[in-house]
Amino acid sequence: MLADTPSLKRDVYKIRYQVYCEELAYEDKSQFIQPLERDRFDSHSHHFLIRHRRTGLAAGTARCVLPFDEFNHKQPLPSEVFCQTALNDQVISPIGLKRGDYSEVSRIAIRAEFRRRLTIDHQVFLDHQSYQFTQDELKSFSHIATCLYFTLAAYYRLRDDIHAMIAMMEPRLMKHLNRTGIYFQPAGRLMDYHGVRQPFILYKEDLVSNIKPLFRPFFETIDELVTSELTTENQLALEIA
Repeated sequence: MLADTPSLKRDVYKIRYQVYCEELAYEDKSQFIQPLERDRFDSHSHHFLIRHRRTGLAAGTARCVLPFDEFNHKQPLPSEVFCQTALNDQVISPIGLKRGDYSEVSRIAIRAEFRRRLTIDHQVFLDHQSYQFTQDELKSFSHIATCLYFTLAAYYRLRDDIHAMIAMMEPRLMKHLNRTGIYFQPAGRLMDYHGVRQPFILYKEDLVSNIKPLFRPFFETIDELVTSELTTENQLALEIA
């Protein structure tokens, strides 16, 4: 779902705090008054949230950082602020892309309990309650990361003003995405940024056409959900708050 309300955004920031502050220690917990991880880029981003249907638990999140705000003022992307030295402009500029033509995939986060192998009875204690997941539910958890990237792909497909998306990723994640048919191209060198990361770029014309037949029904289902979210009567998806 599109996280377009204060309540949904709170769920997004809570997952990010648990993953980026508590689990991975990429961000300093002391910088946040509440257990909600936010940064300067959230003001010009669209956030997506995955919920576990049966329990309603927030499981994962991702955001699209736009190169401009609601007033069409240009805004920085995370990679331009923190990883500029790793970016290779020769990959971007020769095809005619200019500043403002591309956005950034950022803050992909999946709650630990939806990533780790659970105990034999499949029980987990979350948000002060005990939950028991079925075998079928556990099998679905391995697809959450793919779902997040398919969600972003569906979102980009609907935007006429964005022609490519960039991402700072671990090379091993790139191999995982390749299996689905999402082919990011290297757009710079490796660097140490919360571990070894490399800039990648995916051009819009290659966004959906290469998705492999095995994963295409999965993408089409997500595409329908995203399209529905973005075409509600008051177009809430176009409001950046």
